[in-house]
Amino acid sequence: MPSKHHRIAVTADPELGAALERVRAVTGTHEGDATLVRRLAVAGADSELQAGRDRRAAAEALFAAMDGGGFDLDLDAIDRMNEPPSIA
Repeated sequence: MPSKHHRIAVTADPELGAALERVRAVTGTHEGDATLVRRLAVAGADSELQAGRDRRAAAEALFAAMDGGGFDLDLDAIDRMNEPPSIA
């Protein structure tokens, strides 16, 4: 189908074919391969960006809890445990 947008080539290898079939089996979609790949790529990008935001939020929450005394950790002792052994 003609488009003003440039096209990208995706190799239809067995792994991609199996992935598309799994999606079709679960969702019941009858989309063509190219349409389904495009939809999954857009949704996957959104999911990946959200996962990154979630990881950052989790790290910030962990650091906030640590700063607020929410953990009974001896960070100095942990630092000492991670030091290379001294040669005497």
